[in-house]
Amino acid sequence: MSRFLWRMGGALALGVLGLTLVFWQLEHASLYAFAGLGRPSAAVYALLFAGLMLVNVSVFYMLTRWSRFLREHPETRQLPPWFLVAIIVLSGAALVTGIAVHAGYLRSLDPLPMDISQGFVAFEVSFASLVLVPLVLLAVRWSTGYRNG
Repeated sequence: MSRFLWRMGGALALGVLGLTLVFWQLEHASLYAFAGLGRPSAAVYALLFAGLMLVNVSVFYMLTRWSRFLREHPETRQLPPWFLVAIIVLSGAALVTGIAVHAGYLRSLDPLPMDISQGFVAFEVSFASLVLVPLVLLAVRWSTGYRNG
């Protein structure tokens, strides 16, 4: 059991690293666009792609491990689907609202700072994680035959 938790924790950490790369590079690219500096360097897009790959590998790994765990332990209690959907909807709404407010704030600044807001990236990563984790739990729960081995 502890090995399973360590692996799932590692996959979560890998996913958070990937989300951090994604949102950091998106913030970098949006600052360039808002400042009218054109496109950022190719390294920004390469790191964005690397972050997306880390998130995809992490989510796929968590899906397969959690599915295997539930097949091996069918008595495992899970959160109700309505609660998981509520977490996804509320976290997604907070994420979209935060991004819109932040973009409006950046557009209102006359001298646009080119420093990436670390707090805003942490906000985005936190709420995106709150969307992805329940989504993994729901995906396994609603997949066909996850308890039928």
